[in-house]
Amino acid sequence: MSVPDIDPDFPAAVWPAHWQELQQKNTLVFETRHRRKDGSIFPVEVSANFVKFGGKEFNIAFSRDISERKLAEVALRIASTAFESQESMVITDADGVILRVNQAFTEATGYAAEEAVGQTPRLLKSGRHNAGFYSEMWETLQRTGKWQGEIWDRRKNGEIYPKLLTISAVKGDGGVVTHYVGADHGITERKAAEEEINNLAFYDSLTQLPNRRLLDDRLGKTIAASRRSGRYGALMFLDLDNFKPLNDLHGHSVGDLLLVEVARRIARCVREVDTVARFGGDEFVVVLSELDEDKAESASQTGNVAGKIRATLNEPFVLKIQAEGKAERTVEHHCTSSIGVVLFTNHEAGASDILKWADMAMYQAKEAGRNQIRFYEPKV
Repeated sequence: MSVPDIDPDFPAAVWPAHWQELQQKNTLVFETRHRRKDGSIFPVEVSANFVKFGGKEFNIAFSRDISERKLAEVALRIASTAFESQESMVITDADGVILRVNQAFTEATGYAAEEAVGQTPRLLKSGRHNAGFYSEMWETLQRTGKWQGEIWDRRKNGEIYPKLLTISAVKGDGGVVTHYVGADHGITERKAAEEEINNLAFYDSLTQLPNRRLLDDRLGKTIAASRRSGRYGALMFLDLDNFKPLNDLHGHSVGDLLLVEVARRIARCVREVDTVARFGGDEFVVVLSELDEDKAESASQTGNVAGKIRATLNEPFVLKIQAEGKAERTVEHHCTSSIGVVLFTNHEAGASDILKWADMAMYQAKEAGRNQIRFYEPKV
């Protein structure tokens, strides 16, 4: 049998084997390559039959161009390789039921394919996002065919983790959505780095309390809220009375232990909505928000908190010191505090003025013998 348009680079040794198999089985289907008139090479599928007719033997073959099928097979291989990439991937139907997940999904979530298929992505819901978040996600996906953003999910073991998720709609004839494809990768390390940067920028590295920068922001918001609601706010400026002797006698590392414990004690005296900040050195600031519309009642509430802080700081501090190569020892230190207080409400004073007035009241407390509480009283 002669086939003049066969690709000359196709291995010639296969042809005798093909013809032999054809004569044995009387039918054969195989793939080869042909060459067009213009010299281009294209894949074909050959269907051959061996027949006898009128005492003669014939090989009848039909060939068809399978270029599109080969391209589709390549696309499928590429898609399959991409699907099994390092990104976690999920394919759902139009109703959001999971049809397929890849190995990266299993490694990231802890759910095997057979545990996820038939479920919906709600399987991973962390509880960190409200209904509005998901409603906005769905609206964007329906409107644009795609959604991308950061989301917190829950692994099978209960661990909550952040990831960057992209969801794409797959549309069939008439633009009707047939499937959704979700691809994501974890961003735990990036989130940790962002949190560290945020801590360095806004929190005191020793006590983990807000620093002066974050204090300014919190105080500004409290002042604005007070103006809107008509309720008083208060700021306390606190200075430790006998901190320096501890540093001089035992060193700064022991002084740092005291400051950490002071921060803890003060924080226990206020509400979660209030702010305790380290202003610098042995100075601390407390901002109380949303007190009362009545000044006398607000002053009473603030005085109670200040008294509670002063009392807890009057209790002895037992500091455990562990030096390298030495046995642990303890140092007991007694520390009092002088506290200046300012009430503020619907007036034009800014954060810097309020801090200055509280600082002035604090020095009045020191001049009065220390371990005192003084309210700032503007001169008339």
